[in-house]
Amino acid sequence: MLVSNMALVFGVLSDTVEVTLSIIMMIGGIYLTHVIQKWADTSGGEHPAAANVGLGGHPDQHQARTIRE
Repeated sequence: MLVSNMALVFGVLSDTVEVTLSIIMMIGGIYLTHVIQKWADTSGGEHPAAANVGLGGHPDQHQARTIRE
């Protein structure tokens, strides 16, 4: 723990500092999730769900894998 008692370190601003840090961490988590999802979308060999037509005339037909495979 970096600070054992925020009220002693920040005084009156301790609530403001706590809320600000929590908002920054929430936005950072959303951004990190976005970056990981972009990486997973580009690195995976799985086709996008919209291209999973199966019975179309496209030569690169793709069916979702089921649990039995």
